[in-house]
Parts: sequence; structure tokens; C-alpha cells
Amino acid sequence: MLKTISLPIAAIALLTACSGEPVTYEATPVSIKRAYADSFQDMPFDTGEISVVAEEGGDLQTFTLRPCGDGHVCGARQGDVVKAPDYHVVTGAYAGRIFYVSPGGDGWIKQNGTFYPMAWN
Repeated sequence: MLKTISLPIAAIALLTACSGEPVTYEATPVSIKRAYADSFQDMPFDTGEISVVAEEGGDLQTFTLRPCGDGHVCGARQGDVVKAPDYHVVTGAYAGRIFYVSPGGDGWIKQNGTFYPMAWN
């Protein structure tokens, strides 16, 4: 069975090498990253609330963000969420903070003009 699968793959590889044309892919690195995230990484809020941890100015901070209605996310209060191409952007859930939550468990918190890396689960 292995030989019957390996032979056609080897033949295609050899024909491609002999054609003189390099194998190319038309997508940009950004579109490849987005396709990977959509297919294989955990998406924020898909299974409900997320827990966020970040170090802000030397202090460890934790936050909980949970969906609470269409287009809203609640933390200390009700905020809004907008899906951008690379992030779920949460505003208003915690005073003075904007959360940029990306697929796969990371992102950024913007507070007073400074960005802090964060992790979520």
C-alpha cells in the first residue's frame, strides 16, 4: 500500500522539479497566518468566557471577559466587542483598557497609551 501511494507522489515531485517552474503560492504571509488561525487555533469567546492575565507596570493583573449579548462582552461592566481581521477588540469592559484578543491564546492590553502583552485561556 505504501509503495502505491509513494510512487505517484514521487513522480509528481520529479515532474515539478523537471518543469523548470518553481512551485509558488500566491497568498501573503498575513493571509496564511489568518487561515491557520481560523482553522487550527482556539478562537476567543467560542466556548464562553475567557480568563486573561497580563503584567501591567510590574504588577500581575487578571481579568475575566464573558459574552453577554450580541456584540457585548462583560467584565467589571458591559463592554463592546468588534471582530477585526486579527483580533477581537474589547472596549469598555474594564475602565481605561482596550483588549486586543487574538486567536490561540495571546494578545495585547492597551492602557493609558501603553501596550502590554497578555495571555488568555
